Amino acid sequence: MPTARRLSTAFLGAAIVGFPLLVSSVPSQAQSYRITDLGTLPGDLRSVATSVNDLGQAVGSSSNPTGAIAALFSGGTATSLNTLDADVSVATAINGSSQVVGYNIFYNTATTVFRAFLYSDGSMIDIHSPSLFPSGTIAYGINSSQEVVGEGLLTDSAFHPFLRSGGQTIDLGTLGGIQASAYAINDSGEIAGSSVNAKGDQHAFLYSNGKMADLGVPSGAFASGAKAINRSGQIAGEIYLNTGPSHAALYSNGAWTDLGAVPGAVSTQATAINAAGQVVGIAVFPVRSYHPFRPGKHVGFIVSGGSLIDLNTLVSSNSGFTITDAVGINDSGQILCDATNASGYEHAILLTPK
Repeated sequence: MPTARRLSTAFLGAAIVGFPLLVSSVPSQAQSYRITDLGTLPGDLRSVATSVNDLGQAVGSSSNPTGAIAALFSGGTATSLNTLDADVSVATAINGSSQVVGYNIFYNTATTVFRAFLYSDGSMIDIHSPSLFPSGTIAYGINSSQEVVGEGLLTDSAFHPFLRSGGQTIDLGTLGGIQASAYAINDSGEIAGSSVNAKGDQHAFLYSNGKMADLGVPSGAFASGAKAINRSGQIAGEIYLNTGPSHAALYSNGAWTDLGAVPGAVSTQATAINAAGQVVGIAVFPVRSYHPFRPGKHVGFIVSGGSLIDLNTLVSSNSGFTITDAVGINDSGQILCDATNASGYEHAILLTPK
């Protein structure tokens, strides 16, 4: 995905609402959750989550030291979705009809190639469009009408968002630059994503009725990004402030709301939003060591009662898991997360409200 670039602090008409929210331990009356380990494919040790639907089905990938494969987690079972002979496959989104999108990665060519796929009715098909995007495609979102959005590579460094609808793929263009990605689409066909404009600034966008609207940045920020959109058109993502780390943010009714940051984190971003406007996300902390390399910890959170709540405080203290990333939330309030188990392996887990 494109990184935010600080080349200007232009204000494009987006207002900022309220004050940054605070990070908190468990507030009184906070929702608590029970954990379901979604497991792995047989023989694998690790799984990663990406998306959950309203049936509680989740997708992501399952892996071992030699590779990863797209997986569906449903009814207590992990199912392989195939690879179409690729070296790696990753599932990125699932709709209410259990249709899944993602991408396959081929390493056995002169250059690494990404090819978008659609999994439906028990089979995976390649939906890459080489005539539009000769360097590859990555699918990131799907709605109930089987409309698919993602990122198409014109070259190794130039990529545009795409929409696949009715079996046809179209290039959605950019905000004047050469880099943009579409990450989510709702059932009204509204598309949310991020685009780097001609000045080099990353801005969130909303694509609707054939037009891409620049969502701008609030006062005090130089960039914005969109990760998810709900049925009401509310968009969850992040804003990059002129000072300090990025903050999780919500765009609604023409305005940005700063949802705050986790103290000590170098990045805080909202990753998902449901129909009720509940938002979850990830905070990333600084690298702990470079020699040897030890990455910074991650913390998964939910926005609740004016605070960013560490999800680890909302589950049993002896659960055997440390929650690192919150990546999805459905309309029942179930939260899809990545977590580290007692053996030190990453597993996809589902949090269900008690």
